[in-house]
Amino acid sequence: GNCTFQWSNKGTLLAVCGSKRRVAVYDRNGRLYDEILLPAPENVKGSSPNDCSVLALSWSAGDDMLAILQTGSNNVLLWKTSSREASKLDTNMKELSALGWSRTGATLAVGTAKGNLLIYNSNAGKKVPIIGKHTRKISAVSWSKSGLLVLGADDKAVSISTAEGDTLKQLALKGEPAECQFNESSASESTLGGARAAASSGRGMDKFGDKLSINVGRQTLFLYRFGPQGGAGGGAGPGGADERPLELAFSPKYGSIVTHQWFGEGYVLIGFSTGYVVVISTHNQEIQEEVHSKQYITSGVLTDLVYNSKLQRAAVVGGEVVRILDLSGQNCIELEESSTSLKMMECTKAAWTADGQVLTVASNTGYVMTLLASLPTLHGAHATQLCYLTSLLELSVLDVTRNTRTQVEIETEPAFLAMGAYHVAVGINNQAWIYRIATNGDQSQQSGAIKVNQRDYLGTVDEILLNDHIAAVRSEGRVQLHTVEMADDPREEQDLLLPESGMPFDISCIGLSQNFLIYGTRRGSLHYFLLEDRVAVNEFKHDEGAIIAVYPNHLGTRLVFLDERQNLYLYHPVNDQLIPVSGFKSTPDKVLWDADDQSTLVVSDASNFYTFVYASVSINGPQITHIATTPRAHGQVPVLVSNGMLWCQVPAGKMERVLLVSHTALQDADRRRQGLEAARMRFKQSLALLRFKDAWDLAATIKQKDTWSALAEAALIHMNVALAMRVHRHIGNAGIVIALEKILPISDKNLLAGHICVLMGTDYGAAQDFFLKSNRPLAALEMRKDLKDWEEALKLAQQLDPSQMGEISREYASLLELRGEYDHALAAYERAAACDHAEPQSEAACQAGIARMVLHLGDLRRGRQLALESGSLQLCRECAGILEGMNQLQDAAELYERGHLYEKAASIYIMTKSFSMAQPLMAKISTPKLHTQYARAKEAEKQYQEAATAFEMAKDMDNVVRLSLEKLNDPQRAFAIVRRTRSSEGAALVAQHCRSTGDYPAAIEFLLMARRAEEAFELGQAHNEMDTYVRILGDGGTPEEYTSLAKYYETLGKLAKAGDLYAKCSQHAQALRLYLRCGASELDKAIEVVGKAQNDMLTNQLVDFLMGETDGIEKDHNHLFRLYMALRNYERAAHTAVLIARQEQEMGNYKIAHSTLFDTHRELSTQGRKVPAELTRNLTLLHSYIIVKTLIKLNDHKGAAQMLIRVAKNISKFPAHIVPILTSTVIKCAQAGYKKTAYDYASMLMRPEYRSQIADAYKRKIETIVRKPDKEAKDEEEVLAECPFCQELVSETDLDCNNCRNVIPFCIATGKAMTLAEWSQCPSCKFPCNAQAFVKLIAQEKNCPMCAQQVVLSAIRKVPDPVAALKAYTARG
Repeated sequence: GNCTFQWSNKGTLLAVCGSKRRVAVYDRNGRLYDEILLPAPENVKGSSPNDCSVLALSWSAGDDMLAILQTGSNNVLLWKTSSREASKLDTNMKELSALGWSRTGATLAVGTAKGNLLIYNSNAGKKVPIIGKHTRKISAVSWSKSGLLVLGADDKAVSISTAEGDTLKQLALKGEPAECQFNESSASESTLGGARAAASSGRGMDKFGDKLSINVGRQTLFLYRFGPQGGAGGGAGPGGADERPLELAFSPKYGSIVTHQWFGEGYVLIGFSTGYVVVISTHNQEIQEEVHSKQYITSGVLTDLVYNSKLQRAAVVGGEVVRILDLSGQNCIELEESSTSLKMMECTKAAWTADGQVLTVASNTGYVMTLLASLPTLHGAHATQLCYLTSLLELSVLDVTRNTRTQVEIETEPAFLAMGAYHVAVGINNQAWIYRIATNGDQSQQSGAIKVNQRDYLGTVDEILLNDHIAAVRSEGRVQLHTVEMADDPREEQDLLLPESGMPFDISCIGLSQNFLIYGTRRGSLHYFLLEDRVAVNEFKHDEGAIIAVYPNHLGTRLVFLDERQNLYLYHPVNDQLIPVSGFKSTPDKVLWDADDQSTLVVSDASNFYTFVYASVSINGPQITHIATTPRAHGQVPVLVSNGMLWCQVPAGKMERVLLVSHTALQDADRRRQGLEAARMRFKQSLALLRFKDAWDLAATIKQKDTWSALAEAALIHMNVALAMRVHRHIGNAGIVIALEKILPISDKNLLAGHICVLMGTDYGAAQDFFLKSNRPLAALEMRKDLKDWEEALKLAQQLDPSQMGEISREYASLLELRGEYDHALAAYERAAACDHAEPQSEAACQAGIARMVLHLGDLRRGRQLALESGSLQLCRECAGILEGMNQLQDAAELYERGHLYEKAASIYIMTKSFSMAQPLMAKISTPKLHTQYARAKEAEKQYQEAATAFEMAKDMDNVVRLSLEKLNDPQRAFAIVRRTRSSEGAALVAQHCRSTGDYPAAIEFLLMARRAEEAFELGQAHNEMDTYVRILGDGGTPEEYTSLAKYYETLGKLAKAGDLYAKCSQHAQALRLYLRCGASELDKAIEVVGKAQNDMLTNQLVDFLMGETDGIEKDHNHLFRLYMALRNYERAAHTAVLIARQEQEMGNYKIAHSTLFDTHRELSTQGRKVPAELTRNLTLLHSYIIVKTLIKLNDHKGAAQMLIRVAKNISKFPAHIVPILTSTVIKCAQAGYKKTAYDYASMLMRPEYRSQIADAYKRKIETIVRKPDKEAKDEEEVLAECPFCQELVSETDLDCNNCRNVIPFCIATGKAMTLAEWSQCPSCKFPCNAQAFVKLIAQEKNCPMCAQQVVLSAIRKVPDPVAALKAYTARG
C-alpha cells in the first residue's frame, strides 16, 4: 500500500512506514537500525487497508527523538534514538491531524481536526493545550529557524505564533492553505539568478526579516514578510505599504500547485500537477516574471518537488521518473545522466538528506528507494594511482597511466581516506581499516582488495598517510607510526609515537615518503625523521609562524609548506634554503607534485590551478617559476597530476580530468596534429617545463633560428653548457661554440654562472658578483677590461692586481679623452706614464696622450714640441687636427705635413694663400677639390697652362675645354676631351666654337652631344648636312625627332631613308608603305618591320604584296618564309619552308633545301614548338642523300648503299637527278652485296626514258647486270637493332617501328636508327647520333653533317639518360 518516510535532520537515520502498522528505522547504508510496532488505532473510521499507517513523521532538532502521528490515533508515539525505545505522549485530544518539531528547540506542536493545538516540551515534559487556535482542521505545521510556529488550517487562515503558542499574527486567505514554507536560504548561496539578485536595485520582499510562502488552495501562492524580532504586528512588522502580502496566480495550463520550495536569494521553485516546474523571483524588478518554466513530467502527474541547498539541486518526481535539476548557475539545467526511471511504479514522495548525498523516493506500491545522489569528497593518491569513493561502501583505485581500475569494498562509510603504493586506508573517528590492493602481478590475491589491518587510535584521526610499509597517523597533535600490515607486526611492538615525551603535542601536518616522515608544528618547526633508523635527521625553524601543511615530492628531497600567514615556501632540506612561492589570487589550498615530472608542481586556490617549475640549477641558483594558470571550476578538488593531466574530484564524487594550460599543446591530440604554429607552442611549453630533450626534437622539426636561440638561452640560464654548445654548433655559431668549449670544464658554479652571464650579455653586474664569489675573482677584472669598463676595472685592479694599474689607467685616460674630460685624462696619462712597469710602447702611447691633452688645455707650445719630438706620424696628425680645431692653421699645416697628410696641409696652405708652400705638395695630392682650388688660383695669376693641368688633375674637364678654346688655342684637345667625356657643357662650348669657324658637321655633332637637337636640326637643314645629323643621331633620338626627319626625307623622295626613320619611331604602317614603294630592294626591311609590329593589317598588306596581289608579280617564297618566321607563325613558316625546300630539291639544290629544313627545324625546337612530321621526313631523306659521299669516304659502302636505297625509294622527289641517283644506287648495291636490289634498279634504268641518260662509264656494267641476272640472288640481310621505344628488334635502317608505331630518330652520322646504348648528340645542333659513328665521322670531316659547325672530338659524349633524351627529342617532333 501507500507509504511515507522521513530522514533525520543529520541524514543518518531514515524512518519508513507503510500500511502494516510498523515503522522501520534504517541507517544511511540501508541496514535496519530498529523496528517500531504501532498499537491499534482508536479510530479507523474511513480508512482503507492500503492507506499508510501514519499521518506524519517528524524528527527533533538533534535527531534524538522521532515523533510518530498514527492514523486514527489520539496519541503521539515518541521514539528515542539512543535507547531505541518508544513511549506514548497522551495529548488528551481527539482527531490529531498534524505535528512538527521545532527546528532549534525541543518543542513539538500537534494540531487536531477541531483546530486545537498542543505544545509539548520534551526537555521539561510539559504539555500546553491551546483550544480554538483555529476553527477547523489544522493541516500544516511549520517552524522557522527563529522559533516561530506557523499553522495552516481549513478555516482559510494561517496563524503565526511564538514557541509557547502565543499568536502573533492571523492571516486570512481566499482558500485552504495546503503547505507553508519559510525563505531561510543562505545569502551567500550561489544559485540560479544570483547575479540577477545582486544587480537588483531593490530587494522587494526580502528587505527585512523572513519571508513566508503559503500554497493557497493549490491555486495561488501567498507571500508574506514578518519582522526580524519575531513580532509580526509591530516594529518592523507588516504595517507599512512595502510590507503588503502578495498573492501570485499562474497560468491555468500549469494545473494545481503541488508543492513549492525557496532557494537562493529570494527565488521560489514551484511544482505543478501537469509536470511543469516554474521559477519565480520575489525581487521588485522581477516579481511579475517567471524566471524559468518547463514541463519535466510528461507522463502522469507531478507528485513532489524537493530542493537541496548544499548540492543546489532539485528533484522532480512524478509518474515513473525522477528528474534532477541543477540550480547552481544562472539557468535551470536538467542533469539527464542523474535522472532515473522507476519502472512499473509511480513516485509519490521524495526527500534529500541534509548533505545531499542521498535522495529517497517512495512509490504507490509501498517501495522506498534510496538513490546515491552524491558522495563525500574523499580521495587519496600515491605516485600515479588515486582512490576515491564510488559508493558509500566501495572505493575505486585508478592507475592513471595504465588506465586500470580496482574496486575495493569497505565495511563502513569513511570519514577519511589514504592511499599508498599497495594499500588504501579508510576510517572514521579513531578507527582505521587498511586494505591491500590487488595488482596485475599479484598472484596470491584473487579479489580486488583484502583487509590487512584494523587499528584503533588514542584520539580522533586528523590525517593518515601510507608508504610501502609504514602508516603515519596524525591525531591530536601527535603522529603514530606503525606497519601497514598487521602481519608484519602482530603485537604492535614497532609502533612509535612522535614527538617524544616531554615535547608539546603540536604537530599540525605531516608528509610521508619512502624514507622520511616529515612533519610541521604549530611552533613553526619542520622535522625530517628517517624511518629506517627511526631517528630525526633534520630540523628547520620557520620564523614566520606555524606550519599548517606540508607537500613533499615523491622522494621527500624537496618540500613545499604553507604557514599560518597563508604563505607558501619551497624548502631544500640539505641546505635549509627557502624559496617563496607566490602569484596566487587567493589563499592556496593544496600543492601537488607531478607524478611523472618531479620538477613540476601545481598549486591551487579558490579559482585557479597554477603550474610551477622548479629548477635546482640556474645561474641565479635554485628557483621556482610560475609558467601558466588554469581556471578551476566550482567544486573541483585536485587529487593527482600526471604529465600535466590534473585529476580532480567533483561534488558528485566523480573524477574529472583537467588538462593544465601549461601542457595543452603537449597533451592535446588535436593540437599535436596541427602545423607549424602548434609545433611552436609545443616547443614553448616544453621549454617552460625544462624538457630540453623534447624541446630539441621540436626545434629540429620547426627549423627556425628564433627557436634554436630560445633553446640555447634556456640551456645557458640553467647552466646546461653541453646542450647550449650542441645548439650553437647546429645553427653554425662557431664563435659561441668556441667560447662555450672553454667554460665547459669549469666546476665552480659561481665562476661558470659569471661566464654565462657575460656570454648572454644580460647583466654584467651579476656576472661580476659571481666572479668575485668564485675561486677565480680575477675573472671579474678581465671581464671589465674586455667590456672596456675602465673605471670599474680600475677599482677592481686596486684590490685584485695592482700590476695592471698602468695599462688600465692608460685605457681609462683614452675613455676620458673621448668624453672631453681633458684635465682628468691628462692626470690618468701621467699616472700611467709613471707606472714602474711601463714598456717603451706604452710609454710612447702615454706621451702621445699627454701631448694631445696639453694642446686641448691650451699649452700649444709644449704640445707642438712633444708632437714634433715624438717622430710619430699618427701623433703629428692628431695634434694637427687639434690645432686646426683651435684655428692655429700654420702650426696645424706644419704638423699635417710632418704627418704625411699632404692634402690637409695643402688645403690649409691654399686657404691661407701660401701657394709657395702648397706647390711642392700638389704632385702628392689626388683630391679634386684641392686641385680645383689651386687651378683657380693659377688661372687668376694668368698661368693658364698650369691652371689647365690642375683642372685636369681635378677631373674638371669642362674648364680644361674652356681654357683650351679661349686661352690656349688648342681646339683639337678640346674636341678630344668632349668626345671622351660626353659632357653637355663642354659640348656646347665646342659647338659654339665650330659654328664660329664654319665647321658645321662638327657643330651638329657637338650640339647633339649637348642635347640641343633643335639647333642641330636647323643647322643641318640650313647647311644641307641632314645626313650628318642622322648619322650622328643614330639610335639616341626621340620619336618626335625621327618623325621630323622621316617627313623631311619623304619630301625629298628618299623613301628608303624615310622608312628607316619611321621604323625607328615605331610608325610601322608608314615605314611599310614606303618600303613597298621601293619594291623588292627593301623587302627584307619590310619583313622586319611587320615582324616587330605584329599587326594583322600590316601582315596582310605585305602578304598580298609578296603573293603578287598588289602588282601582279609573285615574289620569291623565301620572303614569305622569312615573314612567317619574323611573325613567329612557326606552323606557317614550317609549311612554307617545306614548299621552298621542295622547289630547291626539284631543281637539284639539295644542300639549300637541306639548310632550309634544318634552320626551320632548329628554330621551331628553340621556340618549343613541335616540328611537323612532313618537315622531319623531308629533312631525313635529304640528309640521307647528303651523307652518302661522307660514308663512301669512310669506306662504309654498305651504309652508303643503304642511304641510296632510301633515296631511290623516293626517287620522284629528286627529278633533276633521277638517272645519276639510280646509277649510284646500282653501283653501291652491287658493291655492298645487295644484288637483288641492284638488279631491280638496273632494270629501271633500262627503261627507254632513262637508258639514253646513263653515263657511258656505267652503261655496260648496268646492262650486264640486267642481261645476266643471278636468279638466286638475294640481298644481304640487314643488321637488327632495338627500337629505343619498345626494345623490339627492327632493321637498322628502318625508321618506323611496326610494333609500337613510333618514328625512330635517325643518326646524323649514319642515317640509321638511333639506339639507346650509343645515344649521343651534336654539341652544336643537339641532333641525335650514335656516339661511335659520330666520332669516326668527325675525325674525318671535322664538321657536323647536319649543322656544318666544327665539332671538337672531346665534346662528344654519351648522354647519361638516353631515355630522357629520347623523350625530349620526340616532344620536339
